[in-house]
Amino acid sequence: MPATEAMKLYAIFSSVIALHLLVLAGWTGGVRFARKAYVNPEDAKLNKAEQADVDHPDVQRVKRAHQNALENAIPFFAVGFLYAGVAPNKNAALVYFATFTAARVLHSIFYLWGRQPFRTIVFAIGAACTVGMAVQVIRTAI
Repeated sequence: MPATEAMKLYAIFSSVIALHLLVLAGWTGGVRFARKAYVNPEDAKLNKAEQADVDHPDVQRVKRAHQNALENAIPFFAVGFLYAGVAPNKNAALVYFATFTAARVLHSIFYLWGRQPFRTIVFAIGAACTVGMAVQVIRTAI
């Protein structure tokens, strides 16, 4: 299989992950607006609200979900790119990329809903995908 097929899959799923991060960023702002809790004085003034010392707990939860998504997206972007570059089997690339992406989206949903143990399970699945790809990259490079 030519590397370009895996790279096309990487491009698709990386774009989905990037959009997922943008949705979480927007969600943070939406929750902050809905709760009328602004920690920046200029935001409070603009929205005619009281300035808060700390973010509302709902805003904090979305921010933690976003932070976790960022922490996992960065290794995926790097390792996934390298994985696509070592010309893997198209089906293997599809399984890794699609599974990681689904796991990360589900992780955010379970995080926002406060659902355990599902959040931990899908976190582990996503992390296992990145580790699996990294092992394959290292094996191929050696």
